Amino acid sequence: IKGAKVLNLFAYTGGASLAARAGGANVIHCDSIKNVVSWANANMEASNLKDIRWLVEDAFKFVKREARRGNLYNGIILDPPAWGHGPKGEKWKLEDMINELIAAVAQILDKERYFLVLNSYSLGFSPLVLYDLLHTHFDKGIIKKTEYGELYLPEPSGRKLPAGIFARFANV
Repeated sequence: IKGAKVLNLFAYTGGASLAARAGGANVIHCDSIKNVVSWANANMEASNLKDIRWLVEDAFKFVKREARRGNLYNGIILDPPAWGHGPKGEKWKLEDMINELIAAVAQILDKERYFLVLNSYSLGFSPLVLYDLLHTHFDKGIIKKTEYGELYLPEPSGRKLPAGIFARFANV
């Protein structure tokens, strides 16, 4: 979405941030690990892009603060780890946090022009779990068509190597 405000949470080395910026979006890239955000910045420079806003911050805390501020985003990309630690050693376990995370994200997604992408690598979830989470927390008028399924890497032999699951919806 050209000119859209896009928030990439748990953004790691920035592939989705770079793609959104290359498409003309105004991007905020948020990850709690400084070295990873520096790596993403180097990837931006190597891609001849500019003007991505870099945040070294706990993604969940940032989303809750944005909701209190009333800030809205046209696009939200969520790529949370199955588990990890925040910048101050806080424990993160997706199974324990995802319900609250999706509820908070629902508060900051624009209701007119929007998209949301959610990836998961947790063995405790199926694509249907992500589908149900989105349908639980987002207004029925927003979720007109949800796509969900498995992410995989194709092998030359024809086999598909599992790489996670996803759910997404859009009105753009």
